[in-house]
Amino acid sequence: MMVCSFIIFDRDETSQGLPLRMLIDNIQTYAGVQGQFHLRRAQGYGLQIGSWNEQLDNADEVAVSAAELLKTSDGNEEWFYDLDAVYVTPSATVRFGVHDSTALFVAAPAPLALQIIANFRNVQSVEPAKF
Repeated sequence: MMVCSFIIFDRDETSQGLPLRMLIDNIQTYAGVQGQFHLRRAQGYGLQIGSWNEQLDNADEVAVSAAELLKTSDGNEEWFYDLDAVYVTPSATVRFGVHDSTALFVAAPAPLALQIIANFRNVQSVEPAKF
């Protein structure tokens, strides 16, 4: 199945400035809640994000619970500058994250990606290598 990739330039009122929580909620809504989150890069502000960043110094990825990721993704007490993560379900893999504090990104099979981005207003299709 063809993978589509998008950059999301929407902003919100959190300290992070990006609606990451909304993106993660959309991913779980459309890909299903039975998946597992894996972080490949996690840089930002806060104790949990700092801990993940340290763990990633010695590992290619770190598995995290949905609850942990959702708590840090609200962008208030902790926030990401850079995040590269995947959400893996039995039927799909969704890559997503924060690019250099400027935008969100998502890459997923075409029908799923279009569902995930439907609630966002400022979206551009890109080549996957762009993030």
